[in-house]
Amino acid sequence: MNVRPKHVLFLGALIAGICINLSTAFASSPEDTVVDFSKAYYMIDPEMTTYLPEEAKVNEDGVDIFTLYYEQIEKKAHNQGYKPSYFKMSLSDIDTEVLSSDDETAKVRITAIKKRSINPLYKIVGSLFSIQDEHKLDRVVTVINENGDWKIAPGTYELPQ
Repeated sequence: MNVRPKHVLFLGALIAGICINLSTAFASSPEDTVVDFSKAYYMIDPEMTTYLPEEAKVNEDGVDIFTLYYEQIEKKAHNQGYKPSYFKMSLSDIDTEVLSSDDETAKVRITAIKKRSINPLYKIVGSLFSIQDEHKLDRVVTVINENGDWKIAPGTYELPQ
């Protein structure tokens, strides 16, 4: 069997990349939780609920919090004449800073640029002609430790109750 050095190098880099991704995929830090939740929250992604503590995933009537959040976005969109996807925002230039931390809670400051994320074409055209609005995100987020995983504290983001 004739193995070329390029293939061995590529295969080695691929395996190293997979190992690094796997090792960081399961690492939970306050900063990672804040970044991942913020991305999901602004993209109106149901995955955001994985970063909420168990008691915050449903309201007192047993309704899923994401369902209520999406209904809130739908109403806002309808009232302004848009589809809910108009309110999706992607985050870029993300920076975090831990302001305080102990074993149970942490306060993390997140700063980023929010850009409308309707579809890829809008992003390209908006960038080319400088017509894409940018909004600054600068907020302090409280996270709590729940069974070894960092979760977004209730009341930190504007979620329906």
